Amino acid sequence: MVTRIAPRSALAAASLFLALTLVGCGAGDVAGPSEDKPAQSAPSSSGSPQSSPSPTSSVNEDGTAKAGAKAKLGEPVLLRYEGGTKSGILEVTVTGIEKGSKADVASLGLKDDAKEMTPYYVRATIKNAGKNDLSHAAVDPPSGLLDDGTAARQLLVIGTFATCDSYPKTKKFPPGASYETCAPVFADPGTEVTGAAWTGQGYPDFPPSAGVTWTP
Repeated sequence: MVTRIAPRSALAAASLFLALTLVGCGAGDVAGPSEDKPAQSAPSSSGSPQSSPSPTSSVNEDGTAKAGAKAKLGEPVLLRYEGGTKSGILEVTVTGIEKGSKADVASLGLKDDAKEMTPYYVRATIKNAGKNDLSHAAVDPPSGLLDDGTAARQLLVIGTFATCDSYPKTKKFPPGASYETCAPVFADPGTEVTGAAWTGQGYPDFPPSAGVTWTP
């Protein structure tokens, strides 16, 4: 297993490796404007919140979040998705941010300053909330935000990292389907991961505030 600094597009590599990288790099080719619309659904019997950003956010006419929208942790947000030949609408909910321990990543062979960083796990639920079939879409999970609003460094693992699996579970992803995902990220000593960001995939790559963000 090899450790190196690499862009997020390295997810397409065939070999097994892990990498530390700054959030906000490109997510590959981007499709044209999506013609998808949010699917109509019955109110949830579980009492879960509606899929819309907080009052401090801005939305498009179809209810999807505009670039720069802000939401609270645990709040579902409708997002335009564009990636490769796929485009559609996703409902993304950042369900939690967990602080891990250095022991979690000890077996990954991290080197140099990476050994001193603390892992965090940004957990989310992603739902196909539109009418387009997004099977096999390369959907990246929300990434981490440090307490100062800058991007956390992201751990990319091609292979298995059971503690926090970020591989998109979209082999079959028809309208209405959903899955849980997780982004492993790192905080330098003296910093914490307190928020999350959705960048690329139809939204500006950088800075994180130009995409869609979730904070406490």
